[in-house]
Amino acid sequence: MMETLRFTLSSLPEKEENLSLALGNFDGCHKGHQRLFVETSLHAKGVAAALFFSSPFQKGPYLSNVEDKVRYALVSRLDRLYVLENEASLFELTPEEFIQKVLLPLGTKRVVVGEDFRFGKGGLGTPKTLEDYFDVDIVPLLYQEERKVSSSSIKEFLSLGQVGKAREYLGRSYEISGKVVTGLHNGEKLGYPTANIGLSFDYLLPRPGVYAGFIYIGGIAHKAMINVGDNPTIGKLDHPIVEVHILDYDEDCYGRFVYVGFLAYIREEIKFASLEELKKQLRVDEINVRKALS
Repeated sequence: MMETLRFTLSSLPEKEENLSLALGNFDGCHKGHQRLFVETSLHAKGVAAALFFSSPFQKGPYLSNVEDKVRYALVSRLDRLYVLENEASLFELTPEEFIQKVLLPLGTKRVVVGEDFRFGKGGLGTPKTLEDYFDVDIVPLLYQEERKVSSSSIKEFLSLGQVGKAREYLGRSYEISGKVVTGLHNGEKLGYPTANIGLSFDYLLPRPGVYAGFIYIGGIAHKAMINVGDNPTIGKLDHPIVEVHILDYDEDCYGRFVYVGFLAYIREEIKFASLEELKKQLRVDEINVRKALS
């Protein structure tokens, strides 16, 4: 069973004798990242692992937090996941200092990276920098339909509502997570009660609109009609929210931690002339969502 070790710069885990380590940002853990995990485990002579950071270095929004990355990596053949807690001093490390203070003390003998990998302060470290210290396997970039499989491509697809294309690059449906919080109960008044997702992380939300997907409650998947937007008909909000109408479900899930997966784009968000028009459209949306999920 894969183990996860969390550590800080001042308290590193026990040194391994022959560690093979996958390095990268791993936002989304898409198909390209998964190739790194496979390559790391395939030719490892000792422990095969990946190194994650507890929070992102770049400016958001993001496709995944560290808990998501750990969850996605669990299906790989890696032996271990290292999670380095971010602290101010970590951002100041030069590439050589990162090698001396993190990679070598872990016992790293071999690293596996993508050809566009950069690390250290200012992103000055490259795969060539690593070659002075380790055996380096550089994995070629993965292309799909002549386009690089990358986090930025996936973000572009999501911003256009193309969750199907995002799924092709991720190797699974795009997901966000959070706790179900109390809303204004507007959906209930319309005959479509919703679970309002309180996001505690800066996830990239797909284009505003209605989606077919799933909500995972206690590990069980339920079919769902998902709305991303700012409620222009009922009373426009100052930020987009995620509301989930769970099909064929009448239990109380307030306060539960859930995952929401986007499977298909149904329609754009529209401001209706009346609540009655909105109710009629919601009935049509439900039919289309059920068809998409059938």
